[in-house]
Amino acid sequence: MAATVALGGCGSSSDEPSTSSPAATKAPATPQDQAASTVCAARADIQTQVESLTSLTADTATKTSVTSALTAITSDLQKIKDAQADLNPDRKQQVQDAVTAFGTQLKDIARQAVTGLATSDAETQAKNAATSLKTAVTQSLEPIDC
Repeated sequence: MAATVALGGCGSSSDEPSTSSPAATKAPATPQDQAASTVCAARADIQTQVESLTSLTADTATKTSVTSALTAITSDLQKIKDAQADLNPDRKQQVQDAVTAFGTQLKDIARQAVTGLATSDAETQAKNAATSLKTAVTQSLEPIDC
């Protein structure tokens, strides 16, 4: 009972009934909800990492900055893979197809980007990788319902 009172009081004044605090009951309750939340958060971070690659300049397009973004994207992709098992069957298939397609594209793009950074035009190589990744995200990951 004390837990209910404490949760009901979060974020609302004492004059409001406890049922008006949806934040207390909105937390992902089921494994499916938690998995969907993980998938969407990882997809959003992948998009953020791709944007950061797009904004690299001649001064910031270093092997470290590019590999750091690619490592983060790979980590996010793994989070999505790990969450797949708990998704409902239809969504699980959608995510699995997206992850497979994006994963293949990511490997190719990462290989080309890291190799290209050894050249004198690292900025162009990084931007080309970012453009390719942006296309891959649009084609593979954006169709995932979030």
